[in-house]
Amino acid sequence: MPNQQNSRCKLLVLDIDNTVFDWVTYYVHSYSALLDRVSLAIGVGWDELAEQSKVVFEKNGSIEFPFVIQELPAVNNFFKTDIDKMLDLAVRPARDEFLKMADLHLKPYAGVEIILNQIKQSFPTIPVVALTDAPRYVAMWKLNKLGLLHKFDAVYGLPDPKIPVCDINRRVKVDPDILLKHLQHNRFGFAGKIRNLPDDYEKPGVRGLKTVLMDYDLDESESLRKSVLWIGDNLRKDVGLGNKLGVSTGWAEYGTQIEKKHLDCLAKFSPPMNIHKNVYLSTSSPDAPKPDFVLKEFADILSYL
Repeated sequence: MPNQQNSRCKLLVLDIDNTVFDWVTYYVHSYSALLDRVSLAIGVGWDELAEQSKVVFEKNGSIEFPFVIQELPAVNNFFKTDIDKMLDLAVRPARDEFLKMADLHLKPYAGVEIILNQIKQSFPTIPVVALTDAPRYVAMWKLNKLGLLHKFDAVYGLPDPKIPVCDINRRVKVDPDILLKHLQHNRFGFAGKIRNLPDDYEKPGVRGLKTVLMDYDLDESESLRKSVLWIGDNLRKDVGLGNKLGVSTGWAEYGTQIEKKHLDCLAKFSPPMNIHKNVYLSTSSPDAPKPDFVLKEFADILSYL
């Protein structure tokens, strides 16, 4: 491992999903369990709820919209304006099932925590930044649950989710304690920088990463941009973005090793546009962006600091 004095890296920027942890496996298990519980509560089939989920996710701009149950047409048709009953019989039980699966499947990739600790110890002047297309609140919730949030110096994410309100009686459709956390912009005790980026800063657009570079005064020259190490799993969104801005770009190839059955299940409730944006390009594809280097495992980051 190079020592701090010899390091040319001035900033490490990490994608989160499928770079720090296996998002697909975690989310497929967790959301599938959520739909199972909603289906049991209202007697509507899983597949129909999955199709309705696509519309809700697309409307709210994120497949990780945390209030999706309250916005499903089948749920609203069943409970009408009885928000208390909706929360008691559908939302809380389904959220509990989601969290049970998250406890089992939301885990860092092998060695991630150890490597982040090593980076902090060996390269204390290099900030470690998370840049994600997930809503800021959801991203920080995941990092906190992973036990990794406080390994980062900053988190850049998209706008926090909108709070659902009943169209008829205008009542908020969220548990009071959860509503309070959202309204207070819960930081999970995080002492670092937090930036909510506009929706149109989503990758592969350059403005999100460019904002990070500007915040750290590393956007003024080619040499400064090259001193930034940017790591992500998606050739189209992450590597392509890095190439456009001229930063040192690593492809987390290990993050593409996902079971086909999980990808097939994801497609059942993921909006088509989300699938299109996140579909993995093969390295043999003629239009696949080329990374500066390839990571076979997370620990490979140390070789490029």
